[in-house]
Amino acid sequence: MLAAFDFATYSNATHRLEQGDRLLLYTDGIVEAVNAVGDFFGLGGLCEVFRKTEGASPSEAADLIVSTVQAGSNAQVDDLTVLVCDYVG
Repeated sequence: MLAAFDFATYSNATHRLEQGDRLLLYTDGIVEAVNAVGDFFGLGGLCEVFRKTEGASPSEAADLIVSTVQAGSNAQVDDLTVLVCDYVG
């Protein structure tokens, strides 16, 4: 569910997609996954894995992201949801 909180501030943005661009949508459970020493997977970890998905299908890319988070997580306490879309123009 997007924009579900009355107390939050939301903004709109427009970005032009080019042929071959890849779009990644994810839930907070991905970046907030915690390893055994308490470190978050974080946006940096997500970006690192996402870069490795070049050439993979969207399904393979999503599977790699989720499996990487699961492998490094101490315990899963939130959902791990990703959607990968390739823009073909």
